[in-house]
This record gives sequence, C-alpha cells and structure tokens, in this order.
Amino acid sequence: MTLSNQEIQGFKKTLIMQKKEILENGEAEHNENNGLSEETGDLTSYDNHFADLATELDEREKDITIEDAARERLELINTALDRIREGKYGICVDTGEEIDRERLEAIPYAIRTKEAQDRLEDRKEGNRTETEASFATGGEREDDRIRTVDDLQEEHGNSTRIPSSEDERFDD
Repeated sequence: MTLSNQEIQGFKKTLIMQKKEILENGEAEHNENNGLSEETGDLTSYDNHFADLATELDEREKDITIEDAARERLELINTALDRIREGKYGICVDTGEEIDRERLEAIPYAIRTKEAQDRLEDRKEGNRTETEASFATGGEREDDRIRTVDDLQEEHGNSTRIPSSEDERFDD
C-alpha cells in the first residue's frame, strides 16, 4: 500500500494549500487587529468599564489560542513537507510503518499511525499529575496556603457544600 509519486504530489499540493491558507488567515487577522486597535484604542483604560476590559481580555485569549493552534498546525505541515522532500512521507516516525492512506487524506500532516498517536497521547495523559487532571482539591495538599473558594466559604460561612452528618459545625 505504498503511496505512488502521484499520490504524494497530491498530498504535497494539499499541504501547500493548507499552509497558504494559514499564512493568509494569520496576515488578515493581524491586519484586522491592528485596524481595530487604532479605531477603538484609548490612551488610558480609566474610562473603560471593567466588564468591557474583561470582554476584550476574553477575546484576546481566544485569539491567542487560535493563533497557537494555527502555529502548531503550520509546524506540522512544514514537517510533512520536509518528510516529502526526504522521501519519508507516509511513514510513521515512531514505528516505521506506513500510515494509512485514509488517515493521510483526513490529516495530510500526520507523522504517526493512529495506533502510535494513541500511544503517544496515552503517555502524555499518564504523565499528567492528579491536580492537572482534575480541579478537585480534596485530600491533603502540599501547601495549605492554596485554598478554594468553597474551603474559605465553609470556614467563614456561605459554603456551597452540603453538610454531612459527621460535620460538627452544622449539628445542633
């Protein structure tokens, strides 16, 4: 199931089009952001309501996330184009096995088989600490200075936690 030169050239064309699209969208976004800041930019933020500033911050965070994803995708596309030049396109970087044609059609910048990608993601997931995997704060903490709102409210009142029968504070 080795890819033919014609198929590889088709994938190369697709990758170049995707790269061009990312670069054009990035340039358009950059120009749009510059135009908006010139139109709405103030010398100070004193007269802006904090909710307006929060909305602007939220939008900027979304833009940064989108830019980061585009940058990562561009890097993957460049890697795939390099692999075409090296004659290694369609070969898994981890296993040396051929990447399924269907996978390359869906993700032309894929550098791993689905199985190898799944193993990589499982390893990454396994390396996450328990605090990264969950927002839960129960149990012992290394640093007692870090406390949740519920911890503070439970200690000082207005807690959202439902008292248990063992909780002495709520017994009459």
